[in-house]
Amino acid sequence: MTGNNLKNSIVRICKDSGFSLVKFSKPEILKSEKSYLENWIKDKKNATMKWMENNIEKRVNPFLVMNDVKSIISLALLYDTPVLHSDDSNLPRISRYAWGKRDYHKIIKSKLKQICKDIELLSPEIKTKFYVDDGPMMDKVWAVRSGIGWMGKNTNVINPDLGSYFFLSEILINMELEYDEPIEDMCKNCRLCLVECPTGALYDEYKLDANLCISYQTIENRGEIPDDLNLNGWIFGCDICQEVCPYNSKGVFTDENLFFPREELTNKSFDDLLNYTEKDFNETFSGTPVKRTKYTGWIRNLKKAKSEINKN
Repeated sequence: MTGNNLKNSIVRICKDSGFSLVKFSKPEILKSEKSYLENWIKDKKNATMKWMENNIEKRVNPFLVMNDVKSIISLALLYDTPVLHSDDSNLPRISRYAWGKRDYHKIIKSKLKQICKDIELLSPEIKTKFYVDDGPMMDKVWAVRSGIGWMGKNTNVINPDLGSYFFLSEILINMELEYDEPIEDMCKNCRLCLVECPTGALYDEYKLDANLCISYQTIENRGEIPDDLNLNGWIFGCDICQEVCPYNSKGVFTDENLFFPREELTNKSFDDLLNYTEKDFNETFSGTPVKRTKYTGWIRNLKKAKSEINKN
């Protein structure tokens, strides 16, 4: 099978599995990205996420992940739905990526496992290895290098046709395939995401301070949330910097039912959710991203967000 035929077959396999975008890039050691990451961590912009300090060499060197890698396949899986966040301030907000019935890691890994099997069946010489965003790969960097999208000023990868509501993953393969080209940064003079970020977490274009980010505070932070940081009604994650992005007004949505919001979470008030026992929480959110905040974080977020709403 020739290189182009192999690439076309891989694209078909991935798209048949539901991925919207499939692009290819050349594996290289990420020197400038390593310097930026190290300085970002040195400045403590990663807050308490110490795991970001681990495996830096592996994160920036794909050959340490797979020594004979010759191509990196970046994939984008849409998760946006036509459902809108409520304007009712008495209804707490959960980031739309976590609305569904299952954790996206499990959904994507299941797809990638089968995809890699199908790809390896194309030739006995082929070897593959896949990662979602919980492995030692810089997903956004490879997505940008492959042309999935450009790095937006809100630090999310943006595609001109699909926006930014998609999950990233990649497949490493030991075959040299035709590489795709990066695309133009279309943010231009727009600064909506920086202007609308309520906490100043986007402190400059393309720069994020996790300490000030509502997503970090409501998901990863295991301690108390600073009193002066207003959650603006969010209790798990935050979509503001994506909601205001003009490229997310295209009306392109997923057809994966597992990403649609569950009825049991629709139109629930702060009090409704505060009445959840730990058992209720564990049963309701079993196998979903929301479990990551744990019950103590869940109650902490609800109480703080509710108190802020009541003050206004």
